[in-house]
Amino acid sequence: MDVEHAAPADVDAVMSLDNVIAVAGAANGSMLLVVFGILVSIPIVVWGSQLVLKLMDRYPIVITAGGALLGWIGGGMIVTDPALPKDLLAGIPYAKTIAAVLGAVLVVAIGKWLAARATPPAAVEITDSSKA
Repeated sequence: MDVEHAAPADVDAVMSLDNVIAVAGAANGSMLLVVFGILVSIPIVVWGSQLVLKLMDRYPIVITAGGALLGWIGGGMIVTDPALPKDLLAGIPYAKTIAAVLGAVLVVAIGKWLAARATPPAAVEITDSSKA
């Protein structure tokens, strides 16, 4: 992401929503942790979004690690979804950990695949207009 061209309001909104989802997932159903996480993380993201963008621009591994973390949390949440039958995964030892690892690997793998498929920006030739 190009830091200079990101609209701060858009970045704040997206990062705030992302944090709310991550906090809710990491809280494992504890409303106290959800409220605490939101009260702590949202102001940090809103006030520090430019710092976060510069960090992501300088160290792209932060983006990959964040995606892996979200995949980990999502994978663990799938296993504990109340819509699934209780005995569906009962016979699989460490089902939540396995699902979390698979979620993290899947998110990173799909992200890398999509990045490899993306067309690079077209090169722009800079010419001296004073010679024309």
